[in-house]
Amino acid sequence: MDLDVYYGDLHILWGLNFKAKDRQITAVIGPNGAGKTTLCKTIVGLVSPKSGSIIFEGEKINHLSPVERIRRGITILPEGRRLFGNLSVKENLELAFYPFKEERKKIQDRLEQVFNIFPILKERQNQLAGKLSGGQQQMLAIARALVTNPKLLIIDELSLGLAPKVFLSLLDIVKKIRDMGVSVICIDQNVRQLLEVADWAYVLESGRIRMEGDPKELLNSKYIWETYLGGR
Repeated sequence: MDLDVYYGDLHILWGLNFKAKDRQITAVIGPNGAGKTTLCKTIVGLVSPKSGSIIFEGEKINHLSPVERIRRGITILPEGRRLFGNLSVKENLELAFYPFKEERKKIQDRLEQVFNIFPILKERQNQLAGKLSGGQQQMLAIARALVTNPKLLIIDELSLGLAPKVFLSLLDIVKKIRDMGVSVICIDQNVRQLLEVADWAYVLESGRIRMEGDPKELLNSKYIWETYLGGR
C-alpha cells in the first residue's frame, strides 16, 4: 500500500495502492516502462520500496527475503521463463523445491500434481528443457512455479514469444490454477485476451494507477480501445 519505489534517483512507482484479490486473476496492463515488472519484483522482494507496506495474509512482509516469501507462498514466473536448458524437465522442477529442503519427502507428490496439469511434461520429464518448444517451455515455467505450492502466483509476460493459439491455451491453464484456489497476478501485452479472463484489472502508466475495475467494463472503455487496442 502507498508504495514508492526508486531505482537510484529515478522514481518508478508513485504511491501505488494495489490489491490482488483472493482466488482471482488480477490483470495489470500498461505500456513498456510503466512499472509493471518493478511492481512484481517489489512484491516478491527483489526490489525494496522506499516507503509503503507490502501486506500478505494480513501481515507486513517488507522485511522478508525473497526465499522467505516463497516459503510463505509468493512465487513469480519471470519474464523470459529462465529455465535451465541443459537440465531435464524433471531436474528443473526439482530445483524449484530448493527453498523447501526440509520437505523433500513431498517433492514426488508435488511433481505428480503438476504432471496431472501438464501431461506432456510427464511424458518428457527426462528431456532437456532446451529441446522443448516455446509453448512447452512456458508450461514448464508455470509447472516449476506450481511445485512451490503457491498461494499467490505472479506471471510476467506469459505470451512472450508464443503463437496466439498457444497463449490462449495457457490462459485456460491460468484459469484452472485460479480455480484451484491460487491468487494470480498476470501482466501481459495482450490486453484484450488478458482482460477477457481476468476478474479484476489495473491500468498502470508512468508508475501510477490510471484506471482499475471490472475487466469487462474496461474492455468497453473508449480509453482502453484507443490506447491499447488500436481503436474500434
